[in-house]
Amino acid sequence: LAQAALEPHFPVAMSPLAPLAPLMAAAPAGSRFSPSFPAVVQELRKAGPQKLLVITDFDQTLTSYFGKDGCLGDQCHDIILRHLDISQLPPEARRSFVELEEWNSMSDAQRLARCDNDWAKKVAASVASFDTFHALSAQHQLSRFAESCVAKSNVRVRDGMKDTFGWLERWEVPLLVVSAGLGELLTSILTKSGAQLPRKAKVLANSLDEAAVSVTSSHKAHALELVPDFMSEVTSEGRTHVLLLGDKPSDCCPLQGLPKSTPALKIGFLAEPTEEKFQEYLTVFDAVLVSDATMDFVNCLLDSLSSTSMM
Repeated sequence: LAQAALEPHFPVAMSPLAPLAPLMAAAPAGSRFSPSFPAVVQELRKAGPQKLLVITDFDQTLTSYFGKDGCLGDQCHDIILRHLDISQLPPEARRSFVELEEWNSMSDAQRLARCDNDWAKKVAASVASFDTFHALSAQHQLSRFAESCVAKSNVRVRDGMKDTFGWLERWEVPLLVVSAGLGELLTSILTKSGAQLPRKAKVLANSLDEAAVSVTSSHKAHALELVPDFMSEVTSEGRTHVLLLGDKPSDCCPLQGLPKSTPALKIGFLAEPTEEKFQEYLTVFDAVLVSDATMDFVNCLLDSLSSTSMM
C-alpha cells in the first residue's frame, strides 16, 4: 500500500511527492516509486552535480526495449549473432555461430527444456555459450564487422539521450557504463545516434577482440574494482552521491563496491510490467519507469539537481 500511494496518478497534493510535481509529470503513466524515493531525490538535490556520479547499464537501459522497427530491440551480442555475414568465416566457425544463434534466439523456457529442465545445466550452458562466442570473436577478429552489423540492426537509443549526455558534459559529471555487452558496439551505437559519450565517461564492457569475459549480467558486484583509476578520481573529487540506471535488479550490484551509507537513487526501466515484476523491481529500484520510457524523467531529474545547486 505504501508503494501504491506513491504512484503518480494519485493526487499529488496528498502524497510525499508534492514537492516533486514537475519531476512526476515527466514519468510515464503507470510508473511506480518506492517510499524512500522523495527523500533520496532531496539528498541528491542538496548535493548538486558537483557531488554526483552516474552509473548505468547499456542494453535496454540506454537503448530502448523496442527497436526502430517496432520489434524487440537488438542487444549487443544479438547484433553480431543476427547480422554477421558468416559466409566470410571459415566453415567450422560458421557451424559454431549457427549453434550460438540458435541458443541466443531461444526463450528461457526453451533453454530450460533443452537442458532437461535442470536450472543448473541451463546456467552452465549459457555461460559456455557466452565464453564460446568471445573465444571465436577474438580468434576471427569480429571487431572488423562491428560497424556493418550495427548498421543492419534495429537498435536505437532512448529518446533524449543526447540531452542526458549534454548535461553530464556541461556539469563535468563522471559516467561509468557497466555492461555485459560489447564495447565496440556500444560506442558505435551511441556515436551513430548522435549521443557522444561525455569526456568524463568510462566504459566497462566486454570486447570483440578479447576471449576473456570482463562483465556478465549476473556478476556486476565487483565492477568498481575493475576501474581503480576511474574510482580514484571520483573519490578525489568528493563525489559522494550516485544516480544509477538499469533495466534489471542485477544492474544495481555495482553499488556494493561503495560504502553502504552512499546516497544512491536507482531508476529502473521496465517496458512490459506485471505486478510480480513491479514487486521484484521495487525491492531494489527507487523509481520504476514503464512504457519503454524516454530519458525525459532522467533529464528532468538532472535539470532539477543543477537548478538547485545554483540557488
